[in-house]
Amino acid sequence: MSGRVVVRLPRKISKSRFLSMGAISWVYQITESIVVKYPRDVGAGEIERENAIYDIFEQHTPCPYVIQSFYRTAHANFLPFMLTSLDTRLQHNQRREKNKVLQVLRIEDKHLVERWAAELCAAVAWLESIGLVHGDLRPPNILFDERDHLKLTDFDCVARIGDASDGNAPPWSRLYPDPLTGKGRWGLYGPKTEQFAIGSLLYCMTRGHEPYGHPEDDDPDLDIVGLFKQGIFPRVNAEGNALDCIIDRCWAGWYESIKDLAEAAAQLPGAADMGGATTFSAEYCAQKSNECRQLVQRGLLEMVDA
Repeated sequence: MSGRVVVRLPRKISKSRFLSMGAISWVYQITESIVVKYPRDVGAGEIERENAIYDIFEQHTPCPYVIQSFYRTAHANFLPFMLTSLDTRLQHNQRREKNKVLQVLRIEDKHLVERWAAELCAAVAWLESIGLVHGDLRPPNILFDERDHLKLTDFDCVARIGDASDGNAPPWSRLYPDPLTGKGRWGLYGPKTEQFAIGSLLYCMTRGHEPYGHPEDDDPDLDIVGLFKQGIFPRVNAEGNALDCIIDRCWAGWYESIKDLAEAAAQLPGAADMGGATTFSAEYCAQKSNECRQLVQRGLLEMVDA
């Protein structure tokens, strides 16, 4: 099936606005509390795959650190509106020129970062508990609610533990040298692949920029893929700083499971505030689901030919 989805906003909806355009989808805020995610190319199948993942999620007790879905159609997913993402936070704390970081102006509060670390690890451990990996752990896929609690989102790349890894751009994935050929291989999805990305995310949170993304590292010949493949990572204070110890161990693939990593992150002082995060009640979700259904029935979404 070819075509595309367009949003026809009823006049009664106020404060509607375009939020983001990714490689595969658009995200549009349609009410104060709801966004709709729909595909740029209906035939690509990513939204359908993500919707199928939410079908799996809803067979389990919700995780407070994984964003919930209110309502889904064949080609759209209605989700709660979140204030910002880690990607946006990082960029607001930097002086940039296009995609280049010129200066880090501000680092997030350590206590808050410790809580984010614990919440992120708990979210990925929840996925692990149902046999899944996120597969695309990056700053744009880390959202924050109005109380700065972390919510993991974007599940179109979710895979089963043990599936062949598709890899990702550095610093979110690492090639491992094949002992026989020396060539790089991504390996299989599991604790090793997920914790590597988590290590890089925690580095971003604590430094305000990506690994090897500091202005001092601005070298056109810098081969980040090659450095990671060789196990050469930015220096951290693994001996004297608990967060840095976790980063160092994540990059080294030290944790046997994400559950083990989550238990370590839960010991950070900031993790004491994790309990403030909540999931939406069944009653609230039912109310929002009905609201979304009515919007669709009134013509919110429309299929047009490609």
